[in-house]
Amino acid sequence: MTGRDKVVVVALVGLLVLASLAAIIAEQNPATGGPAYGGTYVEGVAGVPQYLNPVIAATDVDEDVVRLAFSGLTRYDQNGAIVPDLAAGFRTESNGRVWTFDIRDDARWQDGQPVTADDVVYTVKLLQDRGYVGPYSDAFRGVTVERLDDRGVRFTLPDVYGPFAQSTTVPLLPAHLLGSIPYAELARQTFNVRPIGTGPFRVIDIDSRQVVLTRNDDFYRTRPDRARPFLDRLILRFYPDTSEALLALSRGELDGVAGLSNPDAERARTLKNVVLYSMPTDNFVALFLNVRPEKIVFRDRAVRQAVATAIERGRVLQQAADGRGTVADEFVPSTSWAYVRDVTRYTYSVEDAKTLLDRADWKDHDGDGVRDKGGQKLAFTITTSDEPARTTAAASIQKDLNAVGMKVDVRTMPFGELVDSAARQRTFDALLVEIAVSGDPDPYPFFHSTEVSDPGHNFSGYSTLPIDRNLEAARRTFDEAARRELYAPVFQAISIEVPVVYLYFSDYLYAQSRQVQGLRIAPLTDPRERFWNVEDWYVRTVPRR
Repeated sequence: MTGRDKVVVVALVGLLVLASLAAIIAEQNPATGGPAYGGTYVEGVAGVPQYLNPVIAATDVDEDVVRLAFSGLTRYDQNGAIVPDLAAGFRTESNGRVWTFDIRDDARWQDGQPVTADDVVYTVKLLQDRGYVGPYSDAFRGVTVERLDDRGVRFTLPDVYGPFAQSTTVPLLPAHLLGSIPYAELARQTFNVRPIGTGPFRVIDIDSRQVVLTRNDDFYRTRPDRARPFLDRLILRFYPDTSEALLALSRGELDGVAGLSNPDAERARTLKNVVLYSMPTDNFVALFLNVRPEKIVFRDRAVRQAVATAIERGRVLQQAADGRGTVADEFVPSTSWAYVRDVTRYTYSVEDAKTLLDRADWKDHDGDGVRDKGGQKLAFTITTSDEPARTTAAASIQKDLNAVGMKVDVRTMPFGELVDSAARQRTFDALLVEIAVSGDPDPYPFFHSTEVSDPGHNFSGYSTLPIDRNLEAARRTFDEAARRELYAPVFQAISIEVPVVYLYFSDYLYAQSRQVQGLRIAPLTDPRERFWNVEDWYVRTVPRR
């Protein structure tokens, strides 16, 4: 999947407000004053680094370091909107085919050299290399990038592409250090362990135990209020998994652990000096129903609607994720600009589900306890991963559907096997998975006809010509209001036809010591975005007068 389409969801306003209030309460300490410079923040992370380089980053730790040490022309703000970062501003022409960026005069690399248009051109050329197959492989396909002057750069797209702004969040590489290095040789550079970026922190040491970063004393984004981040150092310490890191947090060896499982989050809540944050994400858990011709059961719309009606989503969320998230009924949450309010919704009702099936003549004609029609049993298998949250959700759904006369089995397997043998080959009846919609909420990969087969992500196999046309038209405009109008009939068709049952939007669970202050809750486009305002974090305060 590409950087703009990858599979790898923002919670309701009420939860966001509660989480923000929790953060405010955690920050209030009547014995201390405002933030002071100094101190070290140590976070436990699962895994180890491989390439500390935004173009070839291979692990989650790589991505975390990239977020701390590098930055792009744009970034996501606290509301999930794309705003200038290294760019002082940008403008569009030709209805969105031409994008021009002006780089900030005060943007500097961590070796003191100015950020220039050459850095943008070099980075984009790497991403356009035939050998590159990473998350940004399609981000600049067919795009012409040109240097206007030292601080000006222009992108010319082959056609208008609505989600293009997201592409400009890609972190830049320094042309003055790597400009002569082609993509094929990038992995062999010492730069990958001693990177020079533009972010709030700079890598100064790396070993088998941890990555140590120090503050960037010339960081542009803290101006004009101050010259640099509050923290002196930030350390990412490696652990085999988050459970081990949580134990270290409980012993006072760490200041934070991110990406907790629900069981670990429950343990974190019992720690006296720890704050547990539930951060809204764009991740949704859903049940994709295979409507391909060979899947006879799901060819009947009444069956699909009955499935949506019979599942008690709130209970699935509570049992699978301890309630940390938001019940879903659409591709995007209600806080997204793309959310369409007036589409068909399915309220949980056993009786309504039974009525839908009865009217379609799915009845227990032979008295064996399972509904049937024309000799076809209303029976199918839910295929999912063996992760606890997924197996719990599947068991809850199985119970709900059995209650209305469907015979439902559950098949679990390791996630890698699920992807290779079930999702890619489309061999499942119903696929229960979590989908990460990173950044722009573009439903094209999940519902366009060109995505029906692997490597596409239209898992259900459902598509129509009107849906194709609207999804294509939405990609040809960058105006959000216009795109929402084009998405409205798509989301309505999906709601009526039910090729997928949306279950819930999940939260990202982040535990931090109460000593750490300054974190501001924001919707996460991906896990590394938890550091979106890391330059404002602090562990020291000035005394009150």
